[in-house]
Amino acid sequence: MPEGNAVARSRAVQEAPLSHAFRQAWQEWLSAWRELDKSVEDTGKLVDTVVELSTRITRRLWRTAFASVGDSATLQMKAMVYAFVALVDETLLFADWSGQSAWQEKPLESRLYSSRQAGQRVPLEIKRLLDEQAPTSRDLGNVYLLCLILGFQGHLRGERGRALHEKWRNALYTFTRQREPDFTNVSQQLTEPASAAPRTLALRQSMPDGMRLALIILLATVLLIGVGHLFWRDIGQRLEPAFNSGSISSTTEQPQ
Repeated sequence: MPEGNAVARSRAVQEAPLSHAFRQAWQEWLSAWRELDKSVEDTGKLVDTVVELSTRITRRLWRTAFASVGDSATLQMKAMVYAFVALVDETLLFADWSGQSAWQEKPLESRLYSSRQAGQRVPLEIKRLLDEQAPTSRDLGNVYLLCLILGFQGHLRGERGRALHEKWRNALYTFTRQREPDFTNVSQQLTEPASAAPRTLALRQSMPDGMRLALIILLATVLLIGVGHLFWRDIGQRLEPAFNSGSISSTTEQPQ
């Protein structure tokens, strides 16, 4: 059952705490960004709005991840949040919007970490993770895979870094899934973790309140009748010897 095991491993990686939190945060941020009215004339106000929503989602991501892993993987959790900030910055730095130049002057990383090193730092962290191949880092490895799939390039942007970018995507896939990607359908496989279909629960029909109340009353009545029947039967069984004794005594005392 190699295919079944591969699917199970893929699902396990996608539902791992860091990957799950990262994917949810990115979907939330991307939805908010797409719904934002970017045609406003006040660019400063638009930038402030993007800063507010990006900061809020980043902090929520930290809280969500910490609630899932606690102190057991603090360094990996910090790396995951930093990668999320790097992905948001790269998206906004190369998106077509009026606040692009303002974001270049002060990206989200600068506001939250007082640094501007994500373009170099994240690729270095990816290389280190691939060099070490630690089984406990597969969840973080999948986060980095998501980053590369969703558009992060850092200092690999351009023709010179394109081959290494693709090589790392494939290497991260192999590391996190423990199997080589199928190159006949590599595009679909690489986008798999970022496009998992939402789970849909079957609709459940509920009874009207009046019918539910009537059913509860009926069941309670049947229960009381049953308990009462057992109660009186028990009393009858206890009194039956006394009744029989009295009847015998009355018969023997009658005059001849």
